[in-house]
Amino acid sequence: LRYLRATDASGTAWGMPVTLDSTGITGTDTSLAVVNGNPAISYRDGSNGFLRFIRAEDPDGSAWNTPLTLDDAGGTGLYTSLAIINGKPAVSYQDLNNADLRYIQAADADGTIWEAPLTIDFLNNVGSFTSLAEVNGRPAISYHKNTDGDLRYAWGF
Repeated sequence: LRYLRATDASGTAWGMPVTLDSTGITGTDTSLAVVNGNPAISYRDGSNGFLRFIRAEDPDGSAWNTPLTLDDAGGTGLYTSLAIINGKPAVSYQDLNNADLRYIQAADADGTIWEAPLTIDFLNNVGSFTSLAEVNGRPAISYHKNTDGDLRYAWGF
């Protein structure tokens, strides 16, 4: 997993990539957001099938904290979507082993402590292509139901 930032506002000049996580096959299904003023990324550790999160120590993204494993059930972390919900980072994603839609939210604004994952939808192979947003102060997720191709929406959990 690498992070690269433009050195100018127009995106015509770029700095050097910073390696954030190089353990095994990692860094897929990424989602980038600003978390309490600093860049942060949710992503999948493909070697272990874990959902992971990492946040920069500064607004420029030149130094980063150690990655955190948010869900280590194996087969998780696909189709991540990182967003700020009520001032705290949260991630929607798919648990591939169970074909479930899952959601997890931090207990603090920096994302250093996380609550337990919640299963939001579990019927009929769901949870791919998630998109997370805050709607009226509550989490909202659009996602795909794989068995029949339906677009689904979950809100307010």
